[in-house]
Amino acid sequence: MLKKLANHSLIDSRDRVKYASDSMSLTIWYNNDSSIFAFEVVYDLLMNEKCFFYSRKTVARYSNIIDDESKVGRSKKQIIANKDIKFDQGRIDEFISVSKSLPLKSKVFILSIMRSKIQK
Repeated sequence: MLKKLANHSLIDSRDRVKYASDSMSLTIWYNNDSSIFAFEVVYDLLMNEKCFFYSRKTVARYSNIIDDESKVGRSKKQIIANKDIKFDQGRIDEFISVSKSLPLKSKVFILSIMRSKIQK
């Protein structure tokens, strides 16, 4: 079950909210009018992580999360790969099974974006 995480950031919780379960995380970014600007669902946490990312400024994509090139003196970073991989109904079902605690409006919006991705 996705649970809302405490906000330990300088970013206001009206701008960004994070949720996590044992194997999935969700981050939602909001506009000033409280509509969703972007969201990121990370599947298979700490294993072979994959990310579904949506933003109003870009096309939704589902990609592997890969390690970025290390820079001297900096901690290791991960990035979303540029190559889109197949997104299927099974991933939507996984999201549904852990998203019961999400606000309904957010859940419906996220599912509509995910469903549009598999119809293409």
